[in-house]
Amino acid sequence: MKINIYNFLICIIGISLVSCHCQNKENNPVQEYAFNDSHWRIENPDGSVDSLEIVDHQGRQSIVLEPGQKAFLKESEFEDFAVEFHCNGQVPGFGFRVQDPKNYEYLYLRMMMSGNRDALQYTPIHNGNLPWQLYNYPQYEGNATYPRKEVATIPLSLEDQLVKGKASDSLLTALRNKGVVFSEESFVDVPDASPAYIYDPKSSEALLFEIKEDGILFLDIRTWVHVKAEVLGNKMSVYVDDMDTPTFVVDDLKHGTRAGGISLYSNFGEVYFSDFSISEMESGDTHSSDNDVEQIAPNYITKWYISEMFAKDSVNFLQQADSLLKHKDKFKEINADKDGLVNISRFYDDMDNTIVLTSKITSDSEKEVKLNFDYADHLVILLNSETLFDGGMDFRPPPDKGTEGRVFVQDEQTTLKLRKGVNRLSFVLSGDNRQKYNWGCIAKLENLDGISLE
Repeated sequence: MKINIYNFLICIIGISLVSCHCQNKENNPVQEYAFNDSHWRIENPDGSVDSLEIVDHQGRQSIVLEPGQKAFLKESEFEDFAVEFHCNGQVPGFGFRVQDPKNYEYLYLRMMMSGNRDALQYTPIHNGNLPWQLYNYPQYEGNATYPRKEVATIPLSLEDQLVKGKASDSLLTALRNKGVVFSEESFVDVPDASPAYIYDPKSSEALLFEIKEDGILFLDIRTWVHVKAEVLGNKMSVYVDDMDTPTFVVDDLKHGTRAGGISLYSNFGEVYFSDFSISEMESGDTHSSDNDVEQIAPNYITKWYISEMFAKDSVNFLQQADSLLKHKDKFKEINADKDGLVNISRFYDDMDNTIVLTSKITSDSEKEVKLNFDYADHLVILLNSETLFDGGMDFRPPPDKGTEGRVFVQDEQTTLKLRKGVNRLSFVLSGDNRQKYNWGCIAKLENLDGISLE
């Protein structure tokens, strides 16, 4: 499973009011939102209010957000709308239908991943957690092509210096001679499934590189990108540079159809935004219903009982789970998402803790059946109190664990030896207490021959 430094970083977007009476294709007025204190509120990571900073960046008057800063549109909510903006940075993001600072819908752009199937990501934010490993392609991630700025070209004779690890002195010198300065702490990474780059942890500077016939070309991802997002009912269509054809469509927004705020965030490197506008759109018959989303197969486990949270004892956690399982009042019934995914952040916000999920499987006889599953971050599976699986994803999981850090139901498998009658399947699931991002699972039986799920 490959994860580079940019795949998990995040930011959110916000937008503000000042009107301009143009018309969009629905004949609704387009409102342009000037960046000023009347319309925007800037927050620091600790929640304190900061001043709004306007700069001229690469030819555009823009707002700049430092890492960890957030910008919120004041006193305006939108349900169905189209928003347009230009952005410039490593991972710009856009939050919408914001209910409060910890609950909203979120779209962000991975500028490093231009041309890849995970260049764009939608994820619902519950209780402030960013479950990027849970919500993935093809439903929640999409392709997009972003422009690059050519920065420097160095001789092909230095190609042997472009290996994973600490950047060599000769490479740093060649770049310095071209006016590009990286510190001695810089390193090179050449991932299998994403662009090769050099990164300076001291300055947070990064450049991609490509081998060309006439030299090694270094490229900066921090250029202006034109983005439009249309949100109608439970559907979002995203346009990048081409404003006529969407490059990414999400058919199942997770927070439901309701009005909310607009926001901008930056959590990694400086991010710039310019030329924001919003137009409200008529929903008509566009709202999705339960029947509009493809129903999953009945062998997915979608009904669970979730326990209270507890602090996991690394030695005696099985006794902790057994003790909980004796008390029904410690559990409540929940349902998985429509795609079978259980996102624990929907229910709890403390990712330092552990919960137990249980589900009943009834079999007409003694038999074996395969259980396909995946999870984040650490999972123990029990069947009738017998341990079947004990594994930890960790933030940088081993190469043979899953696909690129994502949670897919086919990534793991174990055998359930069912007894005749009712069997109790239990997942003891701990959150990602390092990055505070991912806590969830998905599971399905290979077949339901002689088997019924609760």
